Amino acid sequence: MKPSEFISEYLECFGSGAPLPLAVIYTDKPLREPRNIKGCMFKQFHRAYKGETVTFDADSLTCGGGKLYTGLGSAQERIYDFVSNIEKYKQTPEQVRDYITALDPRLSEKPFLNIVPIGNLDTFDDIEGLMFFVTPDVLSGLFAWANYDSSDLNTVMSPWGSGCASSITTMVNENREGGKHCFIGMLDVSARQYFRPDILSFSIPQSRLLEMCGTMRQSCISGSPAWLKVKKRINYKSSKRTIS
Repeated sequence: MKPSEFISEYLECFGSGAPLPLAVIYTDKPLREPRNIKGCMFKQFHRAYKGETVTFDADSLTCGGGKLYTGLGSAQERIYDFVSNIEKYKQTPEQVRDYITALDPRLSEKPFLNIVPIGNLDTFDDIEGLMFFVTPDVLSGLFAWANYDSSDLNTVMSPWGSGCASSITTMVNENREGGKHCFIGMLDVSARQYFRPDILSFSIPQSRLLEMCGTMRQSCISGSPAWLKVKKRINYKSSKRTIS
């Protein structure tokens, strides 16, 4: 399925009030000139939702956690104490270390991370996956769709982690392994300030997306009575609001 075909089917199922997803792509050359920012990478995501490709590299992304979880840098020693004793997200620095070891964020072989509006894509071939930033109503449809052809109780997962870890690292790792899990994220307290209060993320790795493209019109989001009621609410007085 081409991105243009995906957009057509997705909007038919969810309605024009549902925001389109963003693709994650690593490249050897930047798709756009990286902008140096201080702090969280999500400060720039509103640009992507306005149709602009946003590119990061190790120099433009100043957050140590952001560099680590996007594969643009290694873990800095200070991160273990910071997450535990400053942010107070884990009881001990050792737990943070154990978490990062288990998550296994891998250094990217390509130096540029690009967040690309799906409308700017010609193909899904080179993407790591798609990130949706959506309301609970849209999330319910994505959740139902992802579970439609699977018997796995953990088809959709929500591991603990930063905003970038839950929406990007988990998806990239899953795609590199050819896995089939999708991920709910953006539950990170630090990242939530950059999004509207009713927004969560849903990430689909490319390795799963190609299968799900074939079931969109078969699952409940194609027009079940219950879904049509939710879809109506999604699109009620909607004007494609931004995520922040």
